[in-house]
Amino acid sequence: MNQVQNTTRIAILSIGTLLMGVVGIASGLAEIAKHFSNVSQTSIQLLITLPCIVIIFVNPIIGKLDEYISKKYLVQFGIVCFLVGGMAPAFLESFKLILVCRAILGIGIAITQVLSSALVAEYFSGNERTKVMGQLSSAQMLGCAFMFFVSGYLALIGWNITFYVHGFALIVLICVTIFLPNKAPARTSDNTEVEEKPKLTPAAWGWTITTLIFFIGAMTLANFVAFYMTDHQLGSAGQAGQATMIFAIGGVVMGFLYGRLVELVGHLALSIGLFLGTASFIVIALSPNLPTLYCGSFLYGATVTIVFASIMMGTSLSVSPATVPLAMSIVVMGQNVGSFANPYLISPLARMIGSDMNKYAFIVAALLFIVMGGAALLWGIVQNGKERGIAQPS
Repeated sequence: MNQVQNTTRIAILSIGTLLMGVVGIASGLAEIAKHFSNVSQTSIQLLITLPCIVIIFVNPIIGKLDEYISKKYLVQFGIVCFLVGGMAPAFLESFKLILVCRAILGIGIAITQVLSSALVAEYFSGNERTKVMGQLSSAQMLGCAFMFFVSGYLALIGWNITFYVHGFALIVLICVTIFLPNKAPARTSDNTEVEEKPKLTPAAWGWTITTLIFFIGAMTLANFVAFYMTDHQLGSAGQAGQATMIFAIGGVVMGFLYGRLVELVGHLALSIGLFLGTASFIVIALSPNLPTLYCGSFLYGATVTIVFASIMMGTSLSVSPATVPLAMSIVVMGQNVGSFANPYLISPLARMIGSDMNKYAFIVAALLFIVMGGAALLWGIVQNGKERGIAQPS
């Protein structure tokens, strides 16, 4: 690997720490809810879900702008949006204005989500791409761990202080400025056409649907864990931060193991991740104490890394190189549609099971994962069989 790839990897992995910025304040939701006591729990959860809606509309634009503006400039703009939209709520008292800021944060996250994976596909190939994609997931979880842990304790100082956690993006901006190459965009300034126009495949749309359904369940931890712990007197906002930090640590650990997992089981990795997610949410829902909840949280972190890396790898391989940024933008759109839908679909289904909504939300999500896992198992068996058939001489 050459020096350019090494420094580019540093830049890409630093961007990765911002990818879960939407849920960075999840540990402090209960404290924010106490301050805005006249606002419903579902409305408080808009602090997490509203940026997802913004991301949905911004993603296709980023996929198109990538043809005309260098990825470096786009990423730098995204990080600035992350900083401004993330930290400004610390100085506001209007819940509506805070939501506006969260929308600006969503613009920044949309840019980083689309372009981080596209940069991996652009600068790395083969086994190295698989390794870097796993490392990107680890970086994503590392950033998540930091934000969850720090924001939980900042919330104990003051509900508004929680938003200071987004300030670490300044370090990311410096890394990108120094280490990310400024490669010319796909179309030159005189509008010369690229050799190949982006074209989505049925497989890319399949990955988009998979992502959408997965994130309907995946956001349950971020949206419900702080309320669940408060309801069952399992811990404070700080301890909710610890729980979600342990989730992120599980993701970091699995990120370094993901490449080896794929070598061993191939396309079955996706189903393994989904079944692991089922087990993790059941453990959380039935937790009698904090250590047990921490164990479930750790397992769930591994789940997100496996599933997310599998989706990103599958998407990047399902289209031509010229189409990767567009395909990533569509898949990330699916991610954010699912993320936004989480409280609006999971909450009523949880209420149908029992009165303890914040507990049964995890049961509903676990049921979703086990159905997805079964479908992914069949798909993985078929895909592995096809690859073995190709490898065998005729």
